[in-house]
Amino acid sequence: MSDFRCYCDNLPLAEGDQIELSPEESNHLIAANRARVGDLVRAFDGQGIEADCRVEIANKRRAILSLSARYQIKRPPYEIALAQALLKGKLLDNIIRKATEIGAQRIFPVATERTESKIGSEKADSKNAKWTNATLEGAKQSGNPFLAEIESVLPFKDLLKAAEPYDLKLIASLETDAMSLKKHLETFQPKRDGERPRSAIWLIGPEGDFSPQEYEAARNAGFLPTTLGPHVMRSETAAAHALSITLYELS
Repeated sequence: MSDFRCYCDNLPLAEGDQIELSPEESNHLIAANRARVGDLVRAFDGQGIEADCRVEIANKRRAILSLSARYQIKRPPYEIALAQALLKGKLLDNIIRKATEIGAQRIFPVATERTESKIGSEKADSKNAKWTNATLEGAKQSGNPFLAEIESVLPFKDLLKAAEPYDLKLIASLETDAMSLKKHLETFQPKRDGERPRSAIWLIGPEGDFSPQEYEAARNAGFLPTTLGPHVMRSETAAAHALSITLYELS
């Protein structure tokens, strides 16, 4: 497989077809990664289609590739989602990048009672663009053929409704009765004739954790208090750890 990887949202079908990369992707491939004419490149559309290509024109504003082979990658038989409380600065960007590397398929930014970061309507488009770029960076880094779907920011109560379709709903909890993911799975399987969940969503809190009222509302909505171990983790560490153990258990 090529060391170079680039994104194209509309890959052609036939061998020999040419692909004109966007100015951003051209600059990343040619200026940042220093690809040259004749180099092999793996292009992907973020929806499971990948293509082996060769650089025909190495222009940092308008790179041209020629397609030699095209592949359809199957989606995993499970879905893992992350509902992450809004965080200050670029922390959520980093979480989205790591979540995509790990294999999360959907990410819900959530406004909670103790959320310090506020996003007004005038900043929403800018934030969405940054988050989309973060999932793109994560897919390039990891070789994930699928971009995570980034939902609009939801108030906490609306996230609880959006999570209803998921088989397994987990909330990272410091409460004394929180159980491990493995214990929850042992309880889940007898109820479903031994089947593992096909979908799971993690709810991860802000720096100040969820309020008691939010914990109660999450429980009432079917979220299971789940421990991530004996240590108190930062939000970005908790998100990566939660997604990693879930991927391991569901794979």
